[in-house]
Amino acid sequence: MLDLDLKNVPVIDISGWKDGSPEDRAALAHRVDAACKEWGFLLVGGHGIDPALIARMFEISYAFFDQSAEEKAKCASAGRKGGRGYFSVGMKALARTSGDKDAPGDQKETFLTGAEAVEGDPFYDGPGADRLYAPNPWPASPKDMEAVWRQYRAASREVADTLLSIFATALGMPPNWFESRSDKPVSTLVAHHYPEQTEPPEPGALRAGAHTDFGTLTLLMTENRPGGLQVMGLDGQWYDVQPLPNTFIVNIGDLMQRWTNDTWRSTLHRVVNPPADAGSAARRLSIVYFNNPNYDTEVSCFPSLLSQGAVPKYEATTVGAHYLAKIALNNSAGKP
Repeated sequence: MLDLDLKNVPVIDISGWKDGSPEDRAALAHRVDAACKEWGFLLVGGHGIDPALIARMFEISYAFFDQSAEEKAKCASAGRKGGRGYFSVGMKALARTSGDKDAPGDQKETFLTGAEAVEGDPFYDGPGADRLYAPNPWPASPKDMEAVWRQYRAASREVADTLLSIFATALGMPPNWFESRSDKPVSTLVAHHYPEQTEPPEPGALRAGAHTDFGTLTLLMTENRPGGLQVMGLDGQWYDVQPLPNTFIVNIGDLMQRWTNDTWRSTLHRVVNPPADAGSAARRLSIVYFNNPNYDTEVSCFPSLLSQGAVPKYEATTVGAHYLAKIALNNSAGKP
């Protein structure tokens, strides 16, 4: 029986995973399993990323968004394979990925980077791979942005691999089950800038519309400012998630829900608008690492999670096919 807490996303320290005893690891995996069933979200401390790197990532990302529209447009995503680069406010509409086909554009601007192909490796020549492993455009200013982002991406991948090992253990799979399918991950590192709202947004527009994430897991580092993250509880109510310093807000995505046949929740969440009088205090930056395995990885229900006579709720797919379909919907707000 799970110990349900319907009002608080749990905070879990993962620092003891790698060197913990079998008993400690089993207990940690049990707590993560409970969080993924109850919420699909957890706050993760003890991840090992240097706070100085986190601070530098925020500093340099703010510096990019502080530039003029003309300067940011030099890295515009339009016409680039894989949708890499800069998206201005309103060009993405996350609610469209969850069925609201006419949702207005999200009240945020975004800089998006992703995995890149390795020249000469035939793996990257498969169908659709050119849209999933594409070159990233880097701005001339701030000059250290590429180096800082690459360092943060590598650190985030290590955290994701640790969490995937915990996930696999919690699900009764070999600890390296996910990691063995993620040596060439279709993962993205994104910065979302939520500017001060000097005018009311159009009706129905949120900082980020209600949606589920697409992949295996998401690592969100954000600030405690007005107009933040809300997640839907098992009771159908929206709950605020309070960010903690240097602590990841982690959630699982659609692929994990498919693998577990809805045993784990890919939870609906959104970023709400700040109060009208919040002013500049509501400006917010979120740094997000979206983890996805190799694009050719099959996604189908783990047979061990099917009770006798049960059938999978989802047709088998691949990481690449699922991801590209979701991205097309997300980016549709910026197209005629």
